[in-house]
Parts: sequence; structure tokens; C-alpha cells
Amino acid sequence: MNRREIIAGAAALAACGPARSQATPALFPMRRGVNLGNALEAPNEGDWGYRIEGAHLIAIKQAGFDGVRLPVRWDNHINADGRIDPNFLYRVQEVASWAIDLDLYVQLNVHHYAALIENPAREQARFLDLWRQIGEGFASAPPALFFELLNEPNGPQWTGARLSDLQGAAIEVVRASNHNRLIALGPGNWQNIDALRDWRPPEAENIAVSVHYYEPHAFTHQNAEWLGADAPRFDRDWGTGEDRTAVRGHIEQAAAWGARFGYAMQLGEFGVNRAVPIQQRAAWTRAIREACEASGMAWCVWDFDGAFPVWDRAAGAINPLMRDALFRQ
Repeated sequence: MNRREIIAGAAALAACGPARSQATPALFPMRRGVNLGNALEAPNEGDWGYRIEGAHLIAIKQAGFDGVRLPVRWDNHINADGRIDPNFLYRVQEVASWAIDLDLYVQLNVHHYAALIENPAREQARFLDLWRQIGEGFASAPPALFFELLNEPNGPQWTGARLSDLQGAAIEVVRASNHNRLIALGPGNWQNIDALRDWRPPEAENIAVSVHYYEPHAFTHQNAEWLGADAPRFDRDWGTGEDRTAVRGHIEQAAAWGARFGYAMQLGEFGVNRAVPIQQRAAWTRAIREACEASGMAWCVWDFDGAFPVWDRAAGAINPLMRDALFRQ
């Protein structure tokens, strides 16, 4: 689906929920994305074993993806005067420009802002100033770049009302420099689909909704090395009829919520960690991707070359089983 087809498809979904502003997209523009995880959201790029290269963006484009999600740990690069380190800002702009030059969408977010997640009241002013700076830094970027305000808010402090209020304030800040740019939002509880029940986005134009999915957690995170002794176990193969029905049910739940309230929907993260046999990873990934496409939801797999990779670093190519899982009909 090209960008003209996405725009033309707006009327088809307009009747699916309460009337919203014509500036709100009916379809999420980036339909088939991949997260460039473990790079710019590490404490410093390279700390977690991955640095983004221009050749990676070329491989992503050639594989069939139409965009990248760019997770960024901005708060680790703020100088004593409160300004984003200009060298770090330049690096993020550089990676974004590589993607845009290849006609890829870029979904730029705030990732791993631990202080804000733990204490939103204390950090709100700093968060809003951060978005003021990001907005100004990308104000001249083409519409192919869009923002996502905050990755995976979680914890009892994040009620639906508190989250919506903070998102509304951040949207106002961004709109001072980016009047029409698309902004993606998500619910609390790690952007879990079930959290949509207790959250409503703030009233604003040109916003869309992104949720995450790693169910069953015991399967997708089994034997994950970074969890150590807390890593779950999954003592059977995934892929029974019941497994697949559960996947479809969760994705359809998210799509139905979007249709009811009039928001374009994206599954912004989904993946299985590399400790799981590749055939099982591919089977689960295919099921999620097919469920998204059947429900009209965009998808963005986690991730390119991190702990849930689609990239085969030794071969210098997308793993063929993962490529088939994501693109083969």
C-alpha cells in the first residue's frame, strides 16, 4: 500500500466510530515497520552491542519495510543547562535523514525515561521541555517523520487520566513548532492492549494510537538472558489452535477499540527473543503480522538487531525465516 492509497482509504474507516477531525488519519501511515532498538535508547549508542549504519536502512528498505521506529533515550543526553547535547541531537537527525532519503517513514519517540515513569509529577516540566526541544529540532523534517510521545508508561502512578493529561500537555508543546505533524500515543501498563479500557487519548487533531504485544510473555521472553533467574519457561511449542485464536482475539480487540473511538491503530512492538528457536519465533511473528493485516492494523516488529532480531548479523541480511514471516503471503 502506497501513501496515496493510505490517504484514499480514509473514507472507508470514517464511519467506524464517533466522528473525529478530518486531520486525524483513518489509517496509520507506516504500515510495515521495524524498530531500530538497542541503539539510540541504550545509555550510549553501542553500549548494547548495536550501532545503526546506513547500510542497515538500505537492507530494511529492500526487505519490504516502509518505515522504522526510532527509540531514543533523550534524557541520558541532557546537558547541565537543560539542553539536549547537540552532538546527540545531530546523530538522531542523521539516522532519521538516512531513512527519509530512502522514502521510509520515521517514528521518533522518547524511550526509557525511567525518572518520568517513576515520578511523573516531579519530571513533567522536564519532559515537556524535552519535547519542546525535540519539536524544534525536527520542525523542518518532512511529514514522513512523526512523533510518539512516550514509550511504555507503567505502574500504579499512571492512571488513564494522568497519562491522558500529560499527553495533552505534551501535544500542546509539540504543536508550537509542528502544527500538523502526526503524533502517536499509547495507553499505560506497558502499552498493553488491555490498558485501552482505562484510557482515552486527549482531544487533539492528527493523533494515532500505538499498542504493544508480547503474549504469552512466558513464550516471547522464555530463557531471556537479561532476566537471569527470573526468565520464564515455556515447556511446549507455540502454535496450537488455541494459541492462534488468542492472538487473533487480542489484535481484533485493539482494532475494534480503534474503530469504536475513531483512531488509526498500530501494533508498535511485538517480537520473540533470540533464545527461542527461530522456527518458533517465525511462526509466532507470522501469526501476529497476519492478524494485524486482517484487522487493518499497522505493525512494527521489535527489533532489527537487538535481543529480538530479524537481522542475521553473521550473514549481513534479514533472516530468511523472519522475512517470510513478515512478508510472505
